[in-house]
Amino acid sequence: RVAITAGMTIFVAKDYPKWQEVTLNHLKSNYNPSADLPFPENQVILQQLKTMAEVKPMLKKVMPFVAFVKSQVKEKGPSVLESHLSFIESEVFEQNRGYILRSLDLDSLDICEASSYHDQKLVGDVCPGKPMCKFEKRELDPVDKPSAQVTFVNIQPCTPFFKQSLNIYDTDTIEDIIARLKRADRKLKAKQVEVYRYVDPVKGPRQLLAFDQPMMWNKRKLEKLEKIEYCQSSGLKSGQNLIGDTLCYVVS
Repeated sequence: RVAITAGMTIFVAKDYPKWQEVTLNHLKSNYNPSADLPFPENQVILQQLKTMAEVKPMLKKVMPFVAFVKSQVKEKGPSVLESHLSFIESEVFEQNRGYILRSLDLDSLDICEASSYHDQKLVGDVCPGKPMCKFEKRELDPVDKPSAQVTFVNIQPCTPFFKQSLNIYDTDTIEDIIARLKRADRKLKAKQVEVYRYVDPVKGPRQLLAFDQPMMWNKRKLEKLEKIEYCQSSGLKSGQNLIGDTLCYVVS
């Protein structure tokens, strides 16, 4: 059975696109809650927005956006007309990271600013208060790649994370390995995990841990994008460094 890891990216936006921000500000300045019609007629709004340089290139989208804003004001009140949220959206998701991971049974969660994402077509509709989610799945245990079993030891004292053995596959990244660790021990799901190798892969695992200095004995952190290679004669390697049959991990 092939294990699958699931990840999700949440895209958020601090600001509206400029044409939407100008449109919102225009609607806000013409909003009269005490009138029979709290907004001017659509034709009047369109004629006024046509004269604004930021809105002109988006005229095909502006009236559907105006209709949407009007319906939201009717449903939720005039706070919809604000061009910025009263809270930081990414912080809310960050504070609820553990809950999201557990409730959706995810292995990873990234929170990304939409304006910095490489595919702007994908995130073009993201705006304040309207985030977008992207789900990704990948195989954790590829059946067509050579592998070796490695023991992972948590070197921190007084933690509930114990030794476990997992397969590491040729061309795995450390990110893949961390996802596999989290899948094997669900207590790790909402935690930050770092993986370390021993400088001496034979002697290192045999040295006693120093209770107050668990990072002693020349451990070296493996970065998430580092790739692991499998060599039939020498085993697993990271770059030119042999890994051996034991790695250690740290949880925060």
